[in-house]
Amino acid sequence: MFYLIKKSEDKNDKLIESENYPTDNLPKKKLSIKEKRHERIQKRRKSFTGDEDDNKKNFFAKLKNWWPLSKVSGKILLIYLLTVLIGGILLIIPGVVTNSGFHWDFLTGIFTASSAFSDTGITISNAAQDYSFWGQLLILIMIQIGGIGILTFKIVLLISLGKKISINDQSVAQSERGSSQLSNTVEMIKDGFIFLTFVEIIGVVFLFFGFYFTPLEFNEYSQIYGDNNIPDFQNPYHSFEKSIWFALFHSVSAVNNAGFDIISGSSLQPYNLSDSHGYLIQSVILVQWVIGGLGYPTFHDIKQKIKGRREGRVVKWSLFTKLNFTVYLSLFILGPLLVFISELSQGQSSYILNYYRVTIDEDFFGVISSYEYIGPKPTGQAIMDIFFNVTSSRNAGFSSVDINQFNAGSKLIMSVWMFIGSAPSSTAGGIRTTTFAIVTLAIIGIIRNRKSVFAYRKKIPEETVRRSFAVFIVGVMIIVTSTAIIYIDSNKVLSNQHDGDKTIIELITLICSAFGTVGLNPFTSGQMINLGAISKITLVLIMFTGQLGISNTLLAFIKQNKNKSYDFLEEEVVIG
Repeated sequence: MFYLIKKSEDKNDKLIESENYPTDNLPKKKLSIKEKRHERIQKRRKSFTGDEDDNKKNFFAKLKNWWPLSKVSGKILLIYLLTVLIGGILLIIPGVVTNSGFHWDFLTGIFTASSAFSDTGITISNAAQDYSFWGQLLILIMIQIGGIGILTFKIVLLISLGKKISINDQSVAQSERGSSQLSNTVEMIKDGFIFLTFVEIIGVVFLFFGFYFTPLEFNEYSQIYGDNNIPDFQNPYHSFEKSIWFALFHSVSAVNNAGFDIISGSSLQPYNLSDSHGYLIQSVILVQWVIGGLGYPTFHDIKQKIKGRREGRVVKWSLFTKLNFTVYLSLFILGPLLVFISELSQGQSSYILNYYRVTIDEDFFGVISSYEYIGPKPTGQAIMDIFFNVTSSRNAGFSSVDINQFNAGSKLIMSVWMFIGSAPSSTAGGIRTTTFAIVTLAIIGIIRNRKSVFAYRKKIPEETVRRSFAVFIVGVMIIVTSTAIIYIDSNKVLSNQHDGDKTIIELITLICSAFGTVGLNPFTSGQMINLGAISKITLVLIMFTGQLGISNTLLAFIKQNKNKSYDFLEEEVVIG
């Protein structure tokens, strides 16, 4: 049906109303014989093809409604899943794997691939001894892809080729590693990629000298502890090829906060136990993981600030950068301080502040069964051990001591730090620093009876506050649920009759480490190998969620709904 619009105008020729009149009763134009024949042919064709077109449209409409994933976050989720599956298959190929005595299966490959791609560092196998050069190279590639971001690589490649970047690609990249504004996503990704690549290259140079000139000798250590407590390790000392490869691998791993190493199954511990402590290696890696955890928007803000100063312009820090720096610096200082107080309260019973000779229980997966006090550590070494390992618990996963040397209170503090994690759009995991900042500010606002949340004279949108609380609560639920599942499934592997009380705090530490994509692991390789299949799958899902982020994980299953034109009545509910 067609309509004519009747316009009524006043004396000033202004439109004041319009009315619709049906045109059904209007006289129709007479058609010629030729035109009538053409019209009949068109109707006949439409009768044959119309039903088919309608069926196709209905099929795709039903498929779109049935498909559970959203357009942007769902696309990222599928790409990540596909990458992990391909990586898991490649990491169980003969030739990539060198340890024939180890029980290799698809789940082991998936676990290692998930840990590498999510930049976590928790492993069942030993990357230093169980994989060939090609296996280590595959792990390194997945670390780099996971840390920088798959869509980021695509954006950088398109920029390098001088190609235009579609709005769809920008939107997906913004969700993966972007900021709140779509307009500067490409520039911000380019700045972050260039800056992190530069940091990796500089790190390779310093780490090469560190690995090449730092000997691994244990004369003093053997006199105190004996040879049984020295971990197996690969020694790059005075080997040019090994030092280059070690420098490249650990530089990429540190910047991407992966925690993977090819030194030993005990991370950087050989360089902390040797007669010449590898403080150059530890310091370079520490600086690299701090930079990697700051986030792409922060790098972009720093560049804009420097550029503005050169041009004589005033460029203000974004609210993201202000909140991120505030939380990051606060936790960076507060964490080691709290752990030092916790350890100091134990005196000679603190394993981290004193030297102990340990006894290994070979009958129960190589777990330490007892400690024998020898004497206090030098103050400088104890402070460095605490500072390095507690700051590592934020996002890195490298360790210079066995995490079980920390007492239960220290492990709980470190678990909270792992849960918080580092910045959004960075190479780290957790609920992220800005989420923690907004939740904290919202609680302070409630206490002060404020209706809105403010930070640095800016009002934070209510939707952002609601999502921050959702991320926080879902994160807590993940930790609690996963702890129960893994304990029920693998409690016989995780604890024996002597240390059953420690198992829960150690398990919480492991799960927070997986969620924060950290990599610190209080359990031995023997215990990890013998975990139940459900426990391993649960850890894979936690690492995956930590890497993708709770927001993106939830948004992957949320589709846009049309806004409803109605709402329900409000009623007050009494709360605690």
